[in-house]
Amino acid sequence: MLAVAAGLLGFAAPAAAESAPPKPDLSGYWNLPYVPNMALGKEDMVPYTPAGKAAYVNHDSKDDPTGFCLYPGVPRIMQSPYPVQFVQTGSQLLMLFEYMKMWRMIYTDGREHLKGVDATFMGDSVGNWEGDTLVIDTVALNDRTWLDTAGHQHSRQLHVIERLRRTGPDTIAYEITVDDPVMYAKPWKHERLLTTLKPTPGLPELLEYSCNENNKDVEHLISTKPGK
Repeated sequence: MLAVAAGLLGFAAPAAAESAPPKPDLSGYWNLPYVPNMALGKEDMVPYTPAGKAAYVNHDSKDDPTGFCLYPGVPRIMQSPYPVQFVQTGSQLLMLFEYMKMWRMIYTDGREHLKGVDATFMGDSVGNWEGDTLVIDTVALNDRTWLDTAGHQHSRQLHVIERLRRTGPDTIAYEITVDDPVMYAKPWKHERLLTTLKPTPGLPELLEYSCNENNKDVEHLISTKPGK
């Protein structure tokens, strides 16, 4: 009766085909490319501020927060040498990491960042779709993490933007932008590719990772700073 009435009134009922197209499914198990140094051998190209340069030059490798089993933060978690599982629903993307058995929850239902939230290791992340690309915006990150193993630093003003786009059955294009005006004179962008995890026969896709259980090197850490 609704369709007939619509026709009699001179307009057509909305067609199901006009609804928004389904979003690409990012679900699956993925390898994260290990990026121990975001400078990628081009340290002279890093867009430091004087404060950022000084922080990097004066860092000490023995102070690496992950050496003390602290969470790696964002973006470092996304360039660690351990796999991740993505679970995508209609309102969120869950990232389940083998590294320290931790997770990220990115809401994609249109909500804004939490107001007045305390800064944390992993920050506050929200996502929105731009066509077939999921854009993840992360703020409220504390300054107790490093960007990478090499010791590039950041402040509490760090703002991270990530873009994920499914490029095939076995790949996701991943772009990350580090925006921190305290440490870097302009946004620092990287691109890489996530690939499908091929699990080892007889083992689960994600293994158990207990950092404190196996953290036997803390007492043996040696300073890398000159003169120490």
